[in-house]
This record gives sequence, structure tokens and C-alpha cells, in this order.
Amino acid sequence: MAEPATEKETSSVMPDSFLLSDSVSKLSLSPSAKMTTNEITWSLLPEKPLNIISEKLDDCFDVVHARSVCTSWRSIIPFPSYLSHQRYSLPTLDNKGSWTLEKIPLFLFRPRALAADYFLGGIGRDEPEEELPYPNQCSVKVEIPGSSDPRLMNMLDCQIFPLRHQYRMIGCNAEGYRCVAVLPLNKEGGGDFVVLLNCSSVLMVLRSNEMRWRRFQTLSVHPCDDLVTFRGRFYALFRYGDVFGFDPHFLELYPLVRFELDRKCGWSTSLVPSGDDELFLVELICSHNADVLDFMSQLKLRVCRLDVEAGQWVVVKDIGDRVLVIGDLGNVSFSAKELPDGCGVSANSILFTYGPSNVTCSYKYDDDLNCWRYSREDLVTILGTSPVVALRVER
Repeated sequence: MAEPATEKETSSVMPDSFLLSDSVSKLSLSPSAKMTTNEITWSLLPEKPLNIISEKLDDCFDVVHARSVCTSWRSIIPFPSYLSHQRYSLPTLDNKGSWTLEKIPLFLFRPRALAADYFLGGIGRDEPEEELPYPNQCSVKVEIPGSSDPRLMNMLDCQIFPLRHQYRMIGCNAEGYRCVAVLPLNKEGGGDFVVLLNCSSVLMVLRSNEMRWRRFQTLSVHPCDDLVTFRGRFYALFRYGDVFGFDPHFLELYPLVRFELDRKCGWSTSLVPSGDDELFLVELICSHNADVLDFMSQLKLRVCRLDVEAGQWVVVKDIGDRVLVIGDLGNVSFSAKELPDGCGVSANSILFTYGPSNVTCSYKYDDDLNCWRYSREDLVTILGTSPVVALRVER
């Protein structure tokens, strides 16, 4: 973990020029004070301009950096609500107990000192009882194989890229439980919401204004393999290619044109939202006769994007500058352009964070074979999967 900063260190968050000049004049009232702008003790900045600075901080991690300048800044600038893990108490299916629905913001973050290491997961707020050294506020515990203790990483030393929110049902012991998805009941967000619980062979729905579970009838007799939200709708992917979209009020059902899977070789399918821009379906295909030692090289993918207007899937060989990550913490997408010089991560590629070993590679489209294939251009070592996914990319 990086050495904690002292209160007199300068911050990367700088006030507007007029505020800077004003603070300099106040600090220069003492005859012995001869400071340059780089030597200013920002802890002496008056509260009024500090409130103005607080109002102009849009990015949640700019707020975290500003709060880390000193204790006075920390007391005035509130912790960003976006980073807080929101929790809701929901009844069990039989109404005899309760579960906890947790909303977690997911991020991709990279320590500046470890150019090839990436971490994917949620970032938690450090509680006072953890007694972390000042100025830590955001950190993540990363379990690295071979290490006796989890590494506590100071998030102030990381480049951080917001991805999306993930929901988890803590304590859920429902038979066949796989995942949960949540949407607000109004387009503006906030207020009442609806929860869809995927128990594989059945979908259960709960509205926050009713607080009781109902069985949701679909047109498929197969188990549900994946469940996501996209553009204000739920999308459920069922085994053998059935996909349905439905609004949070469940007044309309949107059956999509059936996606014909390769039943002889198909291994798994996943839905991957890319913000509100695209929804991708990724089919992982492997021959049942593949040798175990050559398992990864035998894999190939078929990738489709959803044509919302036509209600059908369109096979694609290019996903732009995106990197799709499919694995234990859910499926996410981010832009490789956001990473300085790529940092070893290639655009137009797909990465699985689970498999038979801790070493994997990304998938890229092969024009000669006309499919997405395992590429050894980027070797990826999975350092750990809990509580966050830790990756090391080597070229």
C-alpha cells in the first residue's frame, strides 16, 4: 500500500484561479509568510470558497481526492453517494425471513505503480472502525495467491474507470438462485423499484410498493441462463436460445427472434450490456471431443448484437474499441481507449475470467476462420477472483 500522505501535501484538485488568489492573500497576512502557490497549505482555505469547489466536483473520485487533502476539507465535502453500497431489506419467498439486496458500483482500476495489473470489482468506503491511516477513504482488499494477508490497496494511487452497478442478494438460499436484476418503476429513477430473481427454472418478481414475491410466467419452458437490464427493460436469456425482453411494469412481453444455438457444440451463452448503446450475446462453443490439454485452443465464439427495432440478433465480427469481460462478478464492457496506450489491453476483444486454469487469453476475430478465436497476443493471468477479479496482462 502506498505511504499515506500528510495533511500538508498539495492536492491534485485545484481551486479556480480567483479562489487561489484569494486564499494566497489571506495566507500572506502573516509578515513571516512567504509562500509560492506550490507551498500553500490548502488546509487554511476558507470554508466559503471550499464550498464552491465542492459544488464544481462532478466526478466521484475527484471528490475523494479533494476529501483527502486534509481533515477540514474532509469534514466539509460529503462522501460521494455513488460509491456507497445501498442496501434494501426484502422478504424471503415464503415471507418468513428476510434477505438483503445490495447495490454495488463496479469499477475497473489500475494501480499506477503496476502497469500490467488490473482489478475489476466494487470499491468500498473505509469505515472509522477499520482505523486506516489518514488520508485513506476508499480501498479494496485484494487476495493474491501466495500472500498470507489480503493487500489493502489505496485507491488514491489508482486510475479508476466506472463501469456499472451490480445487484447481489445476500443470504438468498432459494433453490436454483443464480442472479438478480433491478429496475426503477419510473423512467426518472428513484422511488419504487421492481426486482426480478432468477432461480434458473423459475423467475420471481417483487415490487417495492408491495413487498411480496410473485411467479413470473414466461413463454419458455427452459431454465434461465442469464438476466440483465438494458434501456429500461429486463432481458432474460433461456437455454437453447430463447430471449425475452419485458418492461418493469410487466405489461408488455417482447419475444426476440430465436437465436439458434449450436446444440452439439454450444457450451454457454452470456448477455453483455455496453451501457445503453449495445446489448451483446456471446456464445461459447467447444467440440465435445476436444482434448482436455488443448481445451482452450479448441474454443471459439459467436458474437451478436441486438437490433432493438427488428427484435433480432445480428452476428458481428467487430465490437469497436470495446473490451467485453465475462465472468464471476457479472459481465461488463469498457472502452480500451480510456486506458493510457492500451496498457496491454486490446480493443475489439473478449475476455473470460473463469476457466480450467488461472492463465487465459483474450478472444479476437479471425477473418481466415470466420469466427472469434483464442488469441495468444495478450496473455492474461488471473491472480484472484475474490473479493475482486485481479488480472495481469502481458504481451
